[in-house]
Amino acid sequence: MRHALVLATNVFRPLIAVAKAAEEAGFDRLWTTESTPRDAIVRAVTLGLHTREIKVATGVAYAFTRAPLAMAAAAADAHIATEGRFALGLGAGTKGMRTRRYGIEGFDHPGSRLGDYADLLRAAWAADDGLAHTGPFYRTEIPGRLRTEELDGLPPIEIIGSGVNEAMLRLSARHCDGVALHPLVSFADYLDSVAVPAIAMARGAGGTKPWIAVWRITSVSADEARARHRARRNLAFYFTTPSYRRVTEGTRWEAVTTLVRDRFRADPAMSFDELAGLIPDGMVDDFCLVGTPESLPGRVREFERELAGRGVSELVFQVAGVGLDAKEYVEACHAIVDNVPGDVA
Repeated sequence: MRHALVLATNVFRPLIAVAKAAEEAGFDRLWTTESTPRDAIVRAVTLGLHTREIKVATGVAYAFTRAPLAMAAAAADAHIATEGRFALGLGAGTKGMRTRRYGIEGFDHPGSRLGDYADLLRAAWAADDGLAHTGPFYRTEIPGRLRTEELDGLPPIEIIGSGVNEAMLRLSARHCDGVALHPLVSFADYLDSVAVPAIAMARGAGGTKPWIAVWRITSVSADEARARHRARRNLAFYFTTPSYRRVTEGTRWEAVTTLVRDRFRADPAMSFDELAGLIPDGMVDDFCLVGTPESLPGRVREFERELAGRGVSELVFQVAGVGLDAKEYVEACHAIVDNVPGDVA
């Protein structure tokens, strides 16, 4: 199984050393994220230029912030700059993120729109003699060659969809080469009842089933209690988002996620450290990889066996980073790289 690391932080330059360490340790890929203070494509290119073999991908770049052809151009340049090691992970974010953080109201029907968006990207990258695309959301007609010759000889740019709900996962699988699953989706109950069946129902681009990458919140410390608290804090953070509650609906954790959301709604100033106290140990085990340097490798191997049986080919370790300062975050990245083996056959 391929191993990867996602770098979900505003920290930037210190991640270059993390990237080099991950490459040396045998990791297959680095995923970069974005938010209002950071750009995933710029970060992926930067890390790619400071490494030689490890792949880089956006995990994810938000489609609603860029017109499709602007995204196509940026991704093509990133692929050329990294000598064919770049993949474009796309996401639609949540409605609250689009409207409150970015002030964007017009990204309706996000699942279907993202599928049309991905189709237009592929058409642009293949446009040797003009581009004509008429989809449900995007229409364009441009004469002449759009495809840059420097893409010739490089592997195709992979598009990776993402999502949490069934419709988004199904559409991602239909239009993309791979599907990246949010860390909450790694919960076995939801993975088995919703995510894996939704992906299996759809045929990917070119008539093939897309590969699947599973994100997993990961926390390692010599003090396991400390590692568990960090994981709890991350789960509390995620479950303050109303749309993520669907992951636990009908399961033993539904009441917990409802309680977290209700407490946060009643007191938005409540810290994630305080909310973390609502997350029980069993929930941490169901949603996270947590352990000491001695215990974590065995737990990773056990989780890999479970994922392989579900058709997953890539395990992406996500630092339990909520509440960490820059130095702590970078140290947590190195702790994962140092204590998790590289790719496993």
